[in-house]
Amino acid sequence: MRLKNLSYFLAVAEEQSFTRAAARVHIERSPLSRAIREMESDWEVHLFQRRHGRVQLTCAGEVFRDEARRLLSLMESARDRVRAAERGCRGPLRVGLAYRFLQPPLIRLLARCREEEPLTGIRIQEMNAGEMLDALNYGQIDAGFTLGREPAGLGEGVRTEVVWRDRFAIALPRNHPLLSFSAIPLREVARHPLLLFHPESCPSGHDLIQRWLLDTAPSPPRIAEYVSGHEAMMMLAAAGYGIGVGLESQLAFYRHSDVIVRPAAGDAPATATFLLTPDRPLSDELKRFVRHVRQIGHMTPRHRQPESTTHADNFRPPACRKSRRFHGSIPVRARHPAPVSQ
Repeated sequence: MRLKNLSYFLAVAEEQSFTRAAARVHIERSPLSRAIREMESDWEVHLFQRRHGRVQLTCAGEVFRDEARRLLSLMESARDRVRAAERGCRGPLRVGLAYRFLQPPLIRLLARCREEEPLTGIRIQEMNAGEMLDALNYGQIDAGFTLGREPAGLGEGVRTEVVWRDRFAIALPRNHPLLSFSAIPLREVARHPLLLFHPESCPSGHDLIQRWLLDTAPSPPRIAEYVSGHEAMMMLAAAGYGIGVGLESQLAFYRHSDVIVRPAAGDAPATATFLLTPDRPLSDELKRFVRHVRQIGHMTPRHRQPESTTHADNFRPPACRKSRRFHGSIPVRARHPAPVSQ
């Protein structure tokens, strides 16, 4: 099987249309359809269901889609490494990030690596926790960063290390009554309509905040809107739809003239950022990268001493997926939003 046929298959799978896929890969529709039929014949499976002009993946097609992405990623990584070696470089290091992972320590880390390791490039790949674990086990990435509660274990062959911590903060519209607090208690947060991350488009942020609210709030929170990221949260907070709950360092990136950010009071737990690495001897480049991570972590406020563990296999991150209902940072309304004044 030729690699370009994998690209053809992924184009059809993602576009769900032979016409749009043909335009995307710059070929006519007929040779594209012929290539897909040849793949199905060679593998003796049906990859697509064709009904009333719609194209959908079969169960076999969904499995093949994931494998095709892995194969193409491996080939692209191999090409990058070979080209880097030709130029006398040592990289690139492949680093996985949780979706919408944006923190000041990460920016400082990448800047330091560019300054001190100019011959070692860094290639960033966004993925969810389950994909990150698989990518580490398959050797598709060298390290990863994710947010959340300290896991009991991520399976054999993976090590985690707490590298820095962050705290929750509240995004308030101007003239909001909660501005009378210098740090806002949870009991006060729960009394107002909330802007929270959507469980499908931003699962890590949603799980963190829901866990905090549900574990300690005196009553179930009222959800005004679910949003796909901090940009939409700040926009709706400025418009008065509710108050946003996010991480202090990330809200700092999305300042708005009509939104004031206040820290959550002491009852809000710190949120850990984890560095994931394979539990095997590391390359010299990856060792230096880990050293830079630790140095940046110790410079970060509220940092705690990292704890390194080798995991048992009694825990696995929940499978996550990107929502098809989300596009960019367009907010999605909660199923049962609380009435808010316009």
